[in-house]
Amino acid sequence: MKRISSLDGFRALAIIMVVLTHARLSTGFPVQFRDAMVHGAVGVNVFFVISGFLITTLLLNEQIDKGKINVKHFFIKRAFRILPVALLYLVFVFLWRTRENIGLKDMDIIRGLTFTINFSPGRGSWFIGHYWTLSIEEQFYIFWPAIMIIFRKNLKMMLILLIAYSCIIKALVHHYPILDEITLSSFFSYSDSIFIGALGGIFYIENPGLCQHKILKNYWMQLGAISFFVLFVLLKDAGAASYICVPFANVIIAGATIFLILAYINPSATIIFKLLNSRILTHLGILSYSIYIWQQFFIFGARATWWRTFPNNILVIYLVALGSYYLWEKPFLKLRQLFIGKT
Repeated sequence: MKRISSLDGFRALAIIMVVLTHARLSTGFPVQFRDAMVHGAVGVNVFFVISGFLITTLLLNEQIDKGKINVKHFFIKRAFRILPVALLYLVFVFLWRTRENIGLKDMDIIRGLTFTINFSPGRGSWFIGHYWTLSIEEQFYIFWPAIMIIFRKNLKMMLILLIAYSCIIKALVHHYPILDEITLSSFFSYSDSIFIGALGGIFYIENPGLCQHKILKNYWMQLGAISFFVLFVLLKDAGAASYICVPFANVIIAGATIFLILAYINPSATIIFKLLNSRILTHLGILSYSIYIWQQFFIFGARATWWRTFPNNILVIYLVALGSYYLWEKPFLKLRQLFIGKT
């Protein structure tokens, strides 16, 4: 399947937000912007929406083209996509801890290898903590193909139930933290963004003309989606209107995100489409996974160095991700194609 227009642009915007959010902790970052940059954490929600959307469209297209979903091939494809860089970084920080006290314990490595960091108290060492997002995505990959096969005729209803469960669980655990483990809150408190992306993927595949609908093309509606996105990011981060934000903020943010994705994945002459598909954003979107994996190491640590000082560390993160993608990640993607074709 060819790359879907604009998705790399959205990935680029998401990774820029995430990196700047983390970079605010770096030495040399402008103090006056530190508080504002905390809102960039919403980039993770955008990644989750894209992931749910893309995985679902890939699986549905396979089902339409071949009459079934090949679960074995799905797992092989995801393994070649996710594991090479994730494992390389784990090996790197495991070795690096002999040179610097980074607070990395053996259990952190185990949880990183098993993609269970999101269930770890405090998410372990800073240098491995960002694997909580990978953990949620990997957990989603484990059960989503099976749900798509078993509940194909009622898939939209199943997603609505999963989204509703996520909202209910967030409200319950907010008031009764003791319910965290038994409700699997560490997964469901964030997975609603993935489920909304998946729901958008279903509508996209089942309704080929959806992206040309006048509601999606209406600039006032798009402005409204952006406004809701920004409003609930600010409300959530400020802890305001908790009775709405705790259960529903992520849903509204994800809903606005999928609206904008659907509005701009079909080619058009608009400035926004051209920006999302510009060389710079497309390039950063392609590198976004490698950037996300490596950026954590260059934000701060016990050893203060020039490569952990802003803005030097931003350039270093980019260069390391560039090398990681072309020298490590891309060869594995080519190897994957030899066995099962292109994702």
